[in-house]
Amino acid sequence: MSLNCIVIEPAALTEFRKKRDRHDSYYRINSDETYQSFFHTHTCYDCMPKSGKVLLLDARLSIRKAFFALVFNGVRAALVWHSPTSSTIGLITISDFINMLITAYDAKWNSVEVLESSSILEWKQNLLRKNDNQTELNSSNIVQLYPEDSLSAAVLALLRHNIHRVPVVDPFTKNFLFLVTHKRILKFLYLYIYDLPQPHFIHQTLEELKIGTYENLVMIDLQTKLIDVLRTFQALRISALPVVDSEKRLRDVYSKFDIMHLAATRTYANLDVPLCDILDLIHDHNTHQVITCKLTDQLFELMDKFVTREVHRLIIVDDDLHIIGIFSMSDLMRFLVPTFENLSRTNSNTSTTSNTTGPVFDGEPMDT
Repeated sequence: MSLNCIVIEPAALTEFRKKRDRHDSYYRINSDETYQSFFHTHTCYDCMPKSGKVLLLDARLSIRKAFFALVFNGVRAALVWHSPTSSTIGLITISDFINMLITAYDAKWNSVEVLESSSILEWKQNLLRKNDNQTELNSSNIVQLYPEDSLSAAVLALLRHNIHRVPVVDPFTKNFLFLVTHKRILKFLYLYIYDLPQPHFIHQTLEELKIGTYENLVMIDLQTKLIDVLRTFQALRISALPVVDSEKRLRDVYSKFDIMHLAATRTYANLDVPLCDILDLIHDHNTHQVITCKLTDQLFELMDKFVTREVHRLIIVDDDLHIIGIFSMSDLMRFLVPTFENLSRTNSNTSTTSNTTGPVFDGEPMDT
């Protein structure tokens, strides 16, 4: 007679017990702290994609080829590898491309050929000298996290340093594994959101919660010159601008990522064109849709829009499409920060491993 039995490896049993304890803990705390507890008990490793790409560019690569690489791979940032020191010295992002275009425009395009042929390293070194920054280009100046750092630590790092993305680094090999962003963290939460106790605030409206940006909103119209749009991105460090018509109604949204179209088509020689000409080229108005919301929408509906529509911000409008405010992913995460910090203080094992000097190559607010 044979006996049927199940053999469980010790590692699998430990992981099962950890998940059970984690699940039980959600029901022992205040339901309003469910998501905070979820982020505090899950790590960056947990939300690492099973399949993904991290673009690594040599610092000697020309700027023009670097941005072609970003466009070809459909990514917003790439790590920069410095061969002499065998280390990663930062990120190159769309913000760099904007700064380059403004520099070339102000120089009456006399420097555009030099700019295109210059290497990433040369551009960054010139930028540091221009800003009288004595910081060395090395990996110690990059905000980074380890796989075992909690997701709450990742959120705090993104918000405290006011950046879009943080590289997650293998603590032993120092290799970069992936870039963690608010979008990645929120999508990971969404995988389990129906299995978790629901906090009461997710059924409250934006008007009740009073989260989002409603004052000093910056908007542009269809006749705004492209160079003025770039200067606005640079000066205010924002990642998207609502486009309104003559009656101040929302018509479109122009984001930093849309600027990569200029790099792809190499049509950046004329920055004095009105924005309407650019939008006609990059957005098919028959299919393109601006994702909006209203003050009466519940927070859960908005979280669902962030994930399912894959947007980084929602334009808050009234019934006539007049803009009331903007609600971004960073606004959502910032809403949870006070509890994150309370949880962090009660657990000395969780801390951000990021360097306080901040990133060398990336300084954009995380809302795109």
